[in-house]
Amino acid sequence: MRIKPTKLHNNWHEIVGYSDSDYAKDSETRRSVSGYAVFLNNSPVQWKSKMQECVSLSVTEAELIAATSCAQEMMYVKKVLELTGMKIKLPMTLQMDNKGAKDLINNWSVGGRTRHIAVKYFYLRELKEQKIIEIEWISSEANVSDLFTKNLSGKTFHYHASKFRGFD
Repeated sequence: MRIKPTKLHNNWHEIVGYSDSDYAKDSETRRSVSGYAVFLNNSPVQWKSKMQECVSLSVTEAELIAATSCAQEMMYVKKVLELTGMKIKLPMTLQMDNKGAKDLINNWSVGGRTRHIAVKYFYLRELKEQKIIEIEWISSEANVSDLFTKNLSGKTFHYHASKFRGFD
């Protein structure tokens, strides 16, 4: 995946986030790992890999926790830039490679198997409804935040790492 140059008019700036998780990665605690990266005009400005603070009961829940962390960082970057007088293109885009989590955020229905996570992660839906963030699905191979959640082959590692070094 090559990150495309952004054409912005009237000094508007674009924020894009990528989130991922690795479900139940820790063999002792079964906690998952969240990873995310936030790009401003195709340049990385924030990234993180962190063991989640709670045990997720599903892959979807782990992905929602990672997406929420990414969205919070995107909102932080947005607010800092707006305080300096910069204009941010809305909606910002948050890309993730889990269709279940994407569908849960984009739809207001909650099934019996996801009710336990519904209240805590409606934050993402609120941002979507306010047209601040849009959620898009991308393939795992194109998700640069995989770099922060799992061991990658050398080729895949160098491919994703190049996005943070500024060259291919």
